[in-house]
Amino acid sequence: MKSKVFKIILLFAAIIYGPILKAQEINGQTYVITNNGSVTDVQPYIDALNNSDMKNQRLKNTRNTIVFKTGVAVQLFSASEINTAGHILNLSDYPEHFETTRDIPAFSLGPNNFIMEEHHVTGKFH
Repeated sequence: MKSKVFKIILLFAAIIYGPILKAQEINGQTYVITNNGSVTDVQPYIDALNNSDMKNQRLKNTRNTIVFKTGVAVQLFSASEINTAGHILNLSDYPEHFETTRDIPAFSLGPNNFIMEEHHVTGKFH
């Protein structure tokens, strides 16, 4: 009986605190919006970024800028900058630079504060 109650409490805590613990991005601390593009209200972009983990778009020692289809430009701080500010990241998880052949995705806002990445696919489908 006690283990069942413990499992229910653990599940409830995971549902409540999971999104908070997973979110890594913080406006002004891990990224900054540098251009509003054609958007008059950037709050949905801030909400989406704050609910995201942009680890795959971040570099170890250099800031990287991502641009949404609407022209909103977001400069992601480097992993080392974030560490210096007190938000500890494992620097070995971040590349020094992206490969020159890397497909740069097109970013857009999805429903419910999700960031969508569109990637170009080349080659034949089997």
